[in-house]
Amino acid sequence: MKKRVIVSVLITVLLCGCVPDGEEKSGYAYSEDKSAAESAGTSDESGTLDESVQLAEGYLEIYNEAAAGDSLDSLETIGRIMEALGESGYPVVDTGNQIDMIHPEVIREFAAAVEKGDAAKTVLLLVTDDGGFVRYDLAAEKGTVQVDRSRLDWEEGQPCAEKVDSFEANTWKLDEESGYIYIEKEQPAGYDGPIGYTAIRVEPLDEKLRELNRRYILPAGYRHTNLFLTDWDAENYGDLDFYDLFEVFYSSEYGKAIPYESDFEKRTYEVPAEEFENVITEFINIDTETLRSYTFYDSDSSAYIYYTRCREDWGYPCFVTPEVREYEEMDDGTIRLLVRSVSQKDDPEETFSHEVTVRPLSDGGYQYVSNHILSEEEERDLSWYAERMTVREWEEEYGGA
Repeated sequence: MKKRVIVSVLITVLLCGCVPDGEEKSGYAYSEDKSAAESAGTSDESGTLDESVQLAEGYLEIYNEAAAGDSLDSLETIGRIMEALGESGYPVVDTGNQIDMIHPEVIREFAAAVEKGDAAKTVLLLVTDDGGFVRYDLAAEKGTVQVDRSRLDWEEGQPCAEKVDSFEANTWKLDEESGYIYIEKEQPAGYDGPIGYTAIRVEPLDEKLRELNRRYILPAGYRHTNLFLTDWDAENYGDLDFYDLFEVFYSSEYGKAIPYESDFEKRTYEVPAEEFENVITEFINIDTETLRSYTFYDSDSSAYIYYTRCREDWGYPCFVTPEVREYEEMDDGTIRLLVRSVSQKDDPEETFSHEVTVRPLSDGGYQYVSNHILSEEEERDLSWYAERMTVREWEEEYGGA
């Protein structure tokens, strides 16, 4: 009946390479005397880490200022760090793909070299939301890409770099349609550690589209609610899970974390009608009678019977994030958004698109009007999605909540 999405927010990676002594840093260089793979394999690892430390020292003032102001994860800070790193000539982007890549032409040239089977090297830095960055040394030869990954963190105000791993990319693909690079580290069957895929936006995206995504789509996303995963509108709310909406938007309405605890066992609470309805009607234009027909409402206690998720219906991680690709301002004051998902799981082709309509309000807020799935059913893989069990289903399965 009601459903909820558990999506683990995608973490992307960077690509990196060393520039020979005496050669101007352009971020991209062909290997002439020996193969790129051989060059990468015999490069001085400590030299690479030392260079990362030097790059970080170049934005030490930015880091200290942001750390003191508790704003390391702000887009403004991340953008300033990207600009500082971009002076190296290396391509730079952020882990959330929220800011246009600096020097994307370098990655395009490298991808072209991979396509032609030429030997080449390049560097890509991906800024994290803690003031550090991930660095990948990329070396291409005969159509294969060798990746040496390292990371720069800050310890007690000092930059510290360390090697993470090395691998031959099982998949390297610059997808022209999406504007993303897809890189895969092959993982053993049954491996339950970090996912192998990563998606990095290379091509720029209009800032207006980014703003619309951050304002209307990312606050809900795909992780905690099926708001964008099922068809619904004001005439028919279908399988929209209002309990998930209550969980997602509670803090926005009341300025604090939701007070109803959940754990491995299913719990039930009686939420006062006003408390529950204030959250839902802030973001969905729905009358109370209709809302109560889609939920469990106890008229005797004037409360909504709210049941938490538990181990049986928590769902699985979903490495899919939304991205607004187009928008249209309608005559009735609503905004229609065309949203495309970006996957970092097993197959980057397994994505879906949907159309979201929102209504901006005069007080600065907004309400969701409808969602319509555009992809065909067979094009969507939502195996990570789990329906919320009802209290009755829980009791039938386990003999009581």
